Amino acid sequence: MKIIFLIFTTFNLLFANINLDIQKTSLFDVTSQNAKINIANLKLGQSGVIIKDIDTNSIILSQAKVIETTDTYSEIEFLENDVLPQDAIPTSNYKPQDKDTFILNHLYNTSLLIVPNLEAKKIVQKLYPQQNFLNEDYFAAHLKVENTPLPQKEDIANFTQSQQIGTVFFVIAETLYIVDSLSFKIIDTVEITNNDTTTNSPFFTKIEDIKRGFWNFGPEKIENYNRYYSELLEIR
Repeated sequence: MKIIFLIFTTFNLLFANINLDIQKTSLFDVTSQNAKINIANLKLGQSGVIIKDIDTNSIILSQAKVIETTDTYSEIEFLENDVLPQDAIPTSNYKPQDKDTFILNHLYNTSLLIVPNLEAKKIVQKLYPQQNFLNEDYFAAHLKVENTPLPQKEDIANFTQSQQIGTVFFVIAETLYIVDSLSFKIIDTVEITNNDTTTNSPFFTKIEDIKRGFWNFGPEKIENYNRYYSELLEIR
């Protein structure tokens, strides 16, 4: 019985505490900038979209993030950025109102994976077999085109928004950090065991020689992977 208990306990430690699945609810107590939803005990920084039903159609009004949560409800803040940064998509003048639909964890099932090595990538993919991870080479190729060997928050946020990616999975040392790509807040951490301590710059990818631009006088390589991304995520 002791062996079974130990295996069961270890198995549970491998999985995230947060529910990444889509959840739908209605808005109430709506103001010009905020609203409340009847989903409790969320993580600050979790995000989603607000939907308005018009006749038989639905339109996305705004994105929003959780700024307060209690045992009975959560409060969300409307965000001003474009929901879908595409010029061909029409916009509307509707504003969020009571009873509009909030879709929590919108696009969370699609993620960008930033890891130091192949072993870390395999570990995360095994832990989250249902997650749709965009190949990291796409982001690396984007950085190469933009002459950005050291990705900043803005680079990651702009890329994930353009590709409709809801979460970024960072592996730093032996911890997996799940980050909301919209708020760039850590919404969960998972301890992992990775025996491979090698690191790649700027992360594990087949794309090589990401150079800085001619007028960029900063470094061309991340010298310490774990320190760089810890500072990027403001981990103390």
